[in-house]
Amino acid sequence: MTKQLTVGLVTTKTGVVLINRAKPPYRGLWNGLGGKVEPGETPREGMAREFHEECGLVLPADLFQACGLVHWYVDGKLLGDLFLFKAQTGQELTLPMQTREGIVAAMDPAWLKAPDNLGLVPDLGAMLPYFEGGENVTLRSDFEGERFLGLKAVSDD
Repeated sequence: MTKQLTVGLVTTKTGVVLINRAKPPYRGLWNGLGGKVEPGETPREGMAREFHEECGLVLPADLFQACGLVHWYVDGKLLGDLFLFKAQTGQELTLPMQTREGIVAAMDPAWLKAPDNLGLVPDLGAMLPYFEGGENVTLRSDFEGERFLGLKAVSDD
């Protein structure tokens, strides 16, 4: 059985909430918040729980809008399904903050989208248009080891 994971981009008054990962893989790179979907949870519920666990802010699950599903392949093997979510809140966070997972901070959306930004986990930059579009598309992300090969839209047929 493949892993079910979530990643979300939450926009606050001060920017998009990201985490600079303290643990492998991709230690030292920025990613959206998220994690494993627990048994009995929907991906949306898992996203809300993980967001709360990682930064302390409670957002209702229905605030998270589904943006896509990424089938995540490493060396040709399906390892997991990554559910993409976005949300917007007027709530304030005291950031940056150090957590057990890394440093959580709100980043300027222009920084996040800068074409020369080398600080993101490899596939997050490729996923940004899908977070913005919010169309709930199905994608395939391919890696060779930890090297990102590409992201492409696929059909669910």
